[in-house]
Amino acid sequence: MPLVNVHMAEGRTPEAKKALMEAITDAMHEHIGAPRESVRVWIDEFPNTDFMAGGELLKDKQERLARERDARDESTND
Repeated sequence: MPLVNVHMAEGRTPEAKKALMEAITDAMHEHIGAPRESVRVWIDEFPNTDFMAGGELLKDKQERLARERDARDESTND
């Protein structure tokens, strides 16, 4: 019985999480031959303030990327 635990930041819709779990189930069946009914998938979510990579909080990175995207969008609209 394959067990797959996904850790990810909060913020996805229930539909997106269901699609992810279905895709993981399909991949386990397709690539290792596990019967779909035996695959167990669950998601553990955490706030973006509880994860850091490379010394940068996920929350800070998301905000920085949003600012950079907004700046690019403004420059292409000029």
